Amino acid sequence: AVVSTQSTGEHGRKFMFDGSPDTAWSSDGGEKQQISLKLEQKSTVSKIKIQFQGGFSARQCDIQDTESGEILSTIHPADSNVVQEFPVTMATDSLSLCFTQLTDFYGRLIVYSLELFGE
Repeated sequence: AVVSTQSTGEHGRKFMFDGSPDTAWSSDGGEKQQISLKLEQKSTVSKIKIQFQGGFSARQCDIQDTESGEILSTIHPADSNVVQEFPVTMATDSLSLCFTQLTDFYGRLIVYSLELFGE
């Protein structure tokens, strides 16, 4: 995963995927944040699950094909710390989640977990 942060310590990108409810990835501040994922092979993604820290989320996320820049889907997360599920339909081997309308005054994003489902 490529993310919009320089942090690799206690808030590094690996913590989005470690399955622990006690760890998280934290971005730097800014107008928008991005998480880019490279999949092992072209896959059909049918669901995205994400958990933010309330107060450090985004109200909109454009999901783009990283290579073409095409917007494959747009989701609208709630400013909440509960796990949120979004049905999507996309076939890709790389995608970027581009978060805008950030709820934190400084534009920080905190993600406790991020999961993709499909085949």
